[in-house]
Amino acid sequence: MDDSMGEKEIKSDRKIYCIWVKTGLEEHYVKKMQPLLDGAEGELSGTLYVLKKKMRLKNGKEYFETLFPGYVFFETSESDTRKFKALCESENFIRILPETAAARFLCDTDAEVVKSVLQYGSTIDILHVEFNKDDKIVITDGPFKNFTGKVVAVNRRNKRVNIQFDFMNGLKVVGLSYEVVSHAK
Repeated sequence: MDDSMGEKEIKSDRKIYCIWVKTGLEEHYVKKMQPLLDGAEGELSGTLYVLKKKMRLKNGKEYFETLFPGYVFFETSESDTRKFKALCESENFIRILPETAAARFLCDTDAEVVKSVLQYGSTIDILHVEFNKDDKIVITDGPFKNFTGKVVAVNRRNKRVNIQFDFMNGLKVVGLSYEVVSHAK
């Protein structure tokens, strides 16, 4: 499920929800649940996404990995969250985040992270960056363009960088493959 080449745009009347599923079964959940959302008689419609990242091994081989393990993002214009019951009936479903009495859509800053990735498909390509440990960086292209995070670890041999940023009321560390990055000003 790599749609990194096709750009997507989320309409302003649509909200994004985060569904927590068993880690490693994100794709399975989407394949099982998306047909229910696409059905003509269904009372709930929308699109499920698993955000991915392209990674590169030191031998040059590339592969895809889940960006936020255990998270499936649901884009919908539906405002009646009682209709989300169908999404909760998979054996891989854990809960809709954030944990509250009723399902809540992502706040603007968290939704912007998801929307930024989805503008480029659902896969983050290899970053173009230059940095040192503890530097603030600005990604110069792709879905995180002008997005600032803190570099917490660098593996120059494998060309990987761990970036820490605020997401869903906590700090998340995401490991990405890189090529070149410029220093934040």
